Amino acid sequence: MCKFEEKVKAKLDEIFGDIASHNPAPRVGLAVSGGADSVSLLLALSEIFNSIFVITINHNIRPKEESQGDSDFVIELCEELKRLGHEITCELVELERGEVEKEAQRRGGGTEEAARYLRYQAFKKFAAAHNLDLLCLAHNQNDQLETLLMRFLQGSPTEAAAGIKESRLLESGKCLLARPLIEITRAEIENYVTGRGFTWRTDKTNLETDYFRNKIRLKLLPFLDESFPGWQKAVLSGAERAAEDGVFIKSVVEEVSVNKTSDGGEEISLADFISLPPAIQRRVLLSACNQAGENARIPSVFIKEVIELAVCKKDFSKHFAGIDIILKKEHLFVKKHVENNTDFVFSDIIEDTGRFSFPFGSLTVFDYKEENGKKTVSVSAGDFCEYGDVGVVENVSLPFCVRNVRLGDCLLCADGSEKKVSDIFSDWHVEAEKKSLIPVIQLLNEKSQRIKALLGGFLGYKDWIVKL
Repeated sequence: MCKFEEKVKAKLDEIFGDIASHNPAPRVGLAVSGGADSVSLLLALSEIFNSIFVITINHNIRPKEESQGDSDFVIELCEELKRLGHEITCELVELERGEVEKEAQRRGGGTEEAARYLRYQAFKKFAAAHNLDLLCLAHNQNDQLETLLMRFLQGSPTEAAAGIKESRLLESGKCLLARPLIEITRAEIENYVTGRGFTWRTDKTNLETDYFRNKIRLKLLPFLDESFPGWQKAVLSGAERAAEDGVFIKSVVEEVSVNKTSDGGEEISLADFISLPPAIQRRVLLSACNQAGENARIPSVFIKEVIELAVCKKDFSKHFAGIDIILKKEHLFVKKHVENNTDFVFSDIIEDTGRFSFPFGSLTVFDYKEENGKKTVSVSAGDFCEYGDVGVVENVSLPFCVRNVRLGDCLLCADGSEKKVSDIFSDWHVEAEKKSLIPVIQLLNEKSQRIKALLGGFLGYKDWIVKL
């Protein structure tokens, strides 16, 4: 084995235990897209193990000649390695064209999130079908650095700041998802592949700056490389410390006394909850939401509102997506929400200032002005919002309508064009069950009754305010 292959095996030994002694013949699989990273992993693993299982997935998102070209390339590469004496089983999973987009609409997230979800569903089936001990992915050190910078810029908590995990269980079963290239740079990877006399495919979308990760890769990283030599070591060192902190924080959260309720929810004494540090309060609530069956992103503003209400020690009930958080008789209850068809249907005409209750929370109407016979107000959505924290819609004419988003709703862009609200939701990665919680402010004093604002800031998304 060459130095590159030795590094891959050393990391696998570290992740899985000493492969040679722990399991003389582990069943090893890997996902191959056709890019340099996954090609290098395929070449290395074919030298380390006697037999490997390969899965390649055609998401059918890009033009046919590109996506099918990638899968054809992987299949032919496996055939070439088999001709060289390697035992390789290659399986192609081809998603129907439009399947990713349908999943994105169903889940309420973007195309990338839906593709990832479907990809991991395929991984689980593949691992089970071949009884795999290991399924390897080709994330490398450059991917890790990009992820760490992304999460920093997104204000992620300590646990997320630790970056991509080198391994985790793929399912409740035995298969371990492993990333043996996580400490290897992309330059080392490309040198290894070309040194072996092989090539790889390049995804053209990796050169576009529409995606957040690509902006990091194509704009921020070159700037850091030029202006801050050695920044990579500092960022990776910070991630190690974040991982250590995350382990400690998790252990503290696990020590908090939280009880299961008969309906599958979670319950904690209010006195115990209030005595916790704010950082632990937040994580206890998030953990309880997950344990109660909500795995989607819970906006930090919602958790903050719950904590503020709990400190007041007055009974309340707060709902978000699939979760209800209730304070009753000095106990906090977190349980799965039982939804009916009218839960989030709302429409009302506002004719005066005040604070109005809706399924999404409160709408505050304030700063009344009257000039030349025109009555205007400012509007802000969300409980306990401070006007500087979320979008305030100014100069809204009275009366106006606040309602759910409807099919076909469009908003005005800065260049004068219109954009569908459904596309905005996709850009914001709004989960399907949360879409009906985001209100629109519709003007009633004009014939077209245009939408003045889409208010998602109080839920942790963004606000779209049209400057009419």
